[in-house]
Amino acid sequence: MRGILAVPCRLAPDVQVRKESWGLLFYLQTRHKVCFVRSGDWLYPAHFDGTWTLENITDDIARRTGAPVEIIEYSLPKLAKHLTSSRMILDEVR
Repeated sequence: MRGILAVPCRLAPDVQVRKESWGLLFYLQTRHKVCFVRSGDWLYPAHFDGTWTLENITDDIARRTGAPVEIIEYSLPKLAKHLTSSRMILDEVR
């Protein structure tokens, strides 16, 4: 599964993300679109700056939280797919 986790994640143009106590809030002001991600302390805005891959994010979450890698690898690609289909992040190499 690690191969599909190697693509960098970055915010789509004009999308902003901020950390909240419950997780992340992605928003696109120009289209008044928001996406709430109840991730607790798993994810941070820096994870979507284009320098982190899903593999790096998985390793970071496991290291910081002690969560089993298998659970993260199961959940994170689904979240990335949802954020990509919502046009909040891009999973393409620039």
